[in-house]
Amino acid sequence: MIVHQVFFWLHNPDTDLQPVMDGCRKIGSVSTAKDFSVGVPAKTEKRDVIDDSYHIALTVYFDSIPDHDVYQEHPDHLQFIADHKAKWAKVQVYDFEV
Repeated sequence: MIVHQVFFWLHNPDTDLQPVMDGCRKIGSVSTAKDFSVGVPAKTEKRDVIDDSYHIALTVYFDSIPDHDVYQEHPDHLQFIADHKAKWAKVQVYDFEV
């Protein structure tokens, strides 16, 4: 299984948080995605090892790398990028196998 995690830092979180989260929910339902979750930093106790500076986290699960690759080129994913990339101050992606 491939886990695809994307962390978004927004230029204007007060106005852009909800539209970007809604877009994440749409791309999470791409057919090759086995499951997904989207949310904001948890209000856990502050510790030196925790980075809660991001505004949105998206996690998408795939059965295989080919499924992940289909998602990357899916029209809904490409439209999400086109619609929202100007709102992002930074994006960080972590992909790993489990």
